[in-house]
Amino acid sequence: MTAARTPQQVGASNRRRGATAERAVAAYLRTHGWPHAERAIRTGFRTAERTGADPGDLTGTPGICWQITDRDDLEQDAVLTRRMADTTEQATAARADLGLLVHRRRGHADPGRWWCWMDLAAASLLLDGATFGPQLVRMELGDVVALLRLRGYGGYGEPVTA
Repeated sequence: MTAARTPQQVGASNRRRGATAERAVAAYLRTHGWPHAERAIRTGFRTAERTGADPGDLTGTPGICWQITDRDDLEQDAVLTRRMADTTEQATAARADLGLLVHRRRGHADPGRWWCWMDLAAASLLLDGATFGPQLVRMELGDVVALLRLRGYGGYGEPVTA
């Protein structure tokens, strides 16, 4: 019989899964137009005297704040709502144009097939500037990266190839 895992073991496992997902997305972005995409090591903090905002999980993608998650329960409304609020807060702290939440999709090793959540305002910016309400949009990361590249993000002046 297998012994139950301690809270410390569960926490360490969750952090390891999260870091692995962040590295996978950064590697994907490096091969798709963001050559300087890297996992951010810094995080936000809060003390009695000061607060440091969390600027997101990746660096090297100007104008875009990424939050990466590897959770089984993300699609529960309360969890998704909280994570999107965190993403919006991080994008504001990073002064980013867009806040994107990437969710590791079970059964798909390729990060380009993982889900990428954004609010409809962010999607409309990518989809020709039309305006909509606060609904959420879920797309595969590969499709979002293609739209970002078409709108001039990433690549550092390199031409977009189809």
